[in-house]
Amino acid sequence: MKRIPVATHGIYRERGDSVPVRRTCRDRLQGWPVPHSLERIDTSLGATTVLTAGISTGRPPVVMLPGAGLNAAMSLATVCTLRTEHRILIPDLPGEPGLSSSRRPHHHLPEAYGSWLDELLPQLCAEPVVVLGHSLGAAIALASTPDKTRVAGLVLVNPAGIVPIKRTLEVTRLRTKWLLDPSFEHSEQLLSYLMAPGFLPDMSLVSWYSMISEHCSPGRLPSALPARPIRRWAGQVPIVVATGEHDRLIHPDRLRGPARALLGVDMRTIARCGHLALREAADAVAELISSLPPLQKDTE
Repeated sequence: MKRIPVATHGIYRERGDSVPVRRTCRDRLQGWPVPHSLERIDTSLGATTVLTAGISTGRPPVVMLPGAGLNAAMSLATVCTLRTEHRILIPDLPGEPGLSSSRRPHHHLPEAYGSWLDELLPQLCAEPVVVLGHSLGAAIALASTPDKTRVAGLVLVNPAGIVPIKRTLEVTRLRTKWLLDPSFEHSEQLLSYLMAPGFLPDMSLVSWYSMISEHCSPGRLPSALPARPIRRWAGQVPIVVATGEHDRLIHPDRLRGPARALLGVDMRTIARCGHLALREAADAVAELISSLPPLQKDTE
């Protein structure tokens, strides 16, 4: 594996800003009704904290890569849905608010995260896993190395990396208001834009977004990966690509053609869902994972 030099910078605005963020993550995890454990693993991007929940059922474990600004502590809905069918492992992304390192790569960002995932997977499981990538997490999955001994399939939901995030005037306006004044009102307005019409963001998500805007410097919206690293995955493992019917950042009409051209798969649409499918439609995401065909082993 090629080692890429990584230059990093911290995500927190002031010294001590990590304290309320990490405390909130631990408090939320302590209140979970789901048994789970936390493990810390050293990587080239710093310490990575991984949550493990669920039971081994004979199905492949699921390694979930959250989107930007999210983490294991904010993933209870997904864990509750998947834990009876899979063991689920969720690393907090280094450089995103959570319990991992606060150092964010600012050069070769997709490649750095891809190399990080290449390092991490062998330390998580001895068997091939399904990688569930949401938004930025999907781009990270695609930037990693296709390896059938490590990856049994990819499920890419609201995926960044295949096409650029659509930077509309409205999302720019809402994001700017949220960054300049991290009130509950501005956080709810931004989340309502990201979600499907009529979907009301819950207060735990609204308060989380308010807190990370106050204490953290959010990263840039992900751009598309070069075609070559994406095409490496085509035909290597089973792949599902899906986005929300109402995803304003990665709309089905923009994703359909590139998913077919680059990965050789037909995009699926999640009905009545926006950009936060893991929050809005956890059951639909579980169905996408169940729809993956078994990985075909190479024959001599």
